[in-house]
Amino acid sequence: MKKGRNYIKTALFMSAFFLMSNVLSQNDVLKLLPGSKKANYYESNDLLKLEGNVHFEYQGNTMYCDSAYYFEKRKIVHAYGKVHIIKERINMFCDSAFFNGESERAKLWGNVRVRDLDYRLTTDSLEYISASGRAIYRNYGTIRKNGSNEKIVSKIGYFYPESKNYFFSDSVVYTNDGIRITTDTLSYEYSNQKTIFNGKTHIRKDSMTMICNYGWYDTKLNKGYLHGDASYEDSSQILYADTIRYDEKIQEIIAKKDVHLINEENNFVLHSNFLYSSDSLNLTYITDCALAKLVQNKDTIFLHGDSLFIRNDSIEKKKNIQAYYGVKIYNKEIQSVCDSLWLSQTENQIKLYHDPIVWSENSELKGDSIVILTRDSIIDKIYVYQNSSAIMELDSGLLYNQISGKNIIAYMKEGKLNKTDVNGSAVSIYFPEDEEKTDSTTTIKRMGLNKLISSTLSVYLDSGEVVGINYVNEPVGIFYPMDQIKEKDRWINNFKWNPALRPKDEFTLTDR
Repeated sequence: MKKGRNYIKTALFMSAFFLMSNVLSQNDVLKLLPGSKKANYYESNDLLKLEGNVHFEYQGNTMYCDSAYYFEKRKIVHAYGKVHIIKERINMFCDSAFFNGESERAKLWGNVRVRDLDYRLTTDSLEYISASGRAIYRNYGTIRKNGSNEKIVSKIGYFYPESKNYFFSDSVVYTNDGIRITTDTLSYEYSNQKTIFNGKTHIRKDSMTMICNYGWYDTKLNKGYLHGDASYEDSSQILYADTIRYDEKIQEIIAKKDVHLINEENNFVLHSNFLYSSDSLNLTYITDCALAKLVQNKDTIFLHGDSLFIRNDSIEKKKNIQAYYGVKIYNKEIQSVCDSLWLSQTENQIKLYHDPIVWSENSELKGDSIVILTRDSIIDKIYVYQNSSAIMELDSGLLYNQISGKNIIAYMKEGKLNKTDVNGSAVSIYFPEDEEKTDSTTTIKRMGLNKLISSTLSVYLDSGEVVGINYVNEPVGIFYPMDQIKEKDRWINNFKWNPALRPKDEFTLTDR
């Protein structure tokens, strides 16, 4: 008979409990739903114990489990066995759970899974904050997007189911259809499919690799921003810079500050503080301390200008370069300055415009424009057009052999000026030398000044010394002994020697 009274007491409590919940409709009161097989209330402990297919609602969360303990005054729920929690469109599963209604926090343990219409999370334990809808795991978790290969793995993760935004730290790995991102910390914005990372980050996509210290990457549009020791590498080149912007769709790259581009396929290197590259336009543009390094079989050409435009010849895999303003060239064979330049690896020539000067050993060539031809990566000929001159320094700047005319063709041999053909108003001024021998020494002595004027002249040179002259028409010539040379006869028209303008090495080309 006592057992019956206990059953009636429990039934009356349950009826009163349902009635109270329906009348007050308070979110912080546990509301039993159909399904529980057994319920016992222990007044001394303020404990409601539920067993067997437990089903209830508490603070906006619908819960299922095998058994549950509810402490009403302390607003605490313990759930055990096949726990299932539903909050709007979010479903959470685990082996056991603890929920604190006062702080609206839950802790889930064992085979934890959280899922909604888009994503699912798996981990071994999880803290869930009901008020903000934030879930936290601290001992490795994996998030996958439904219906795709998108996956994020990390040691620590913060998940906001309502906004579907995430924050991950420690050993973070993001993968999705050919892309892999590894980093220290990563935020993921669901609305625009953007990953934001901080710490040393590696991004791999197909044959491309990107590295930086922080930045972002849009996984939907395949474009990103990399900052801090950033690099971009594909099958043909590697780019280093402080900042890199990459956009796969329009095939563009923008790099800023301490930019270094190495293209092993075409044997060239670019340095600058700004770079723009477009595969669709077959164009690379650099400016601000711009320097191009063209690696050749026999030698390397260093080219500087305020702005350089590098265009790709995709068929022959060679480069055409345009350079503007303050152009300088350094090479072991020649050095040069001009105001604009066009270099074609396809046609093996360099065209110099606007006050160009070319130096080779002790020789200086000038004209209105100059074209340098190469053969097998070796400088072969130099064409000097209009108001042309070739000056060879002798005896440490005391004397100069000089050639001038309308146009000059300079022939190079083993990197040295070997011969010049002068066409139109040809003038040659040179100081022949002779040897004076004694019993113990041989002394080189200048004999005087020899000046020849003709329509054409071919002048043969050896280290700047005139060793022979050929002509078609008999030239007008005059010879002055050294002590009878008049000042006006020492120089060709508009003579000017420019050693201060000559590039000294590749390291100072960008100096202003």
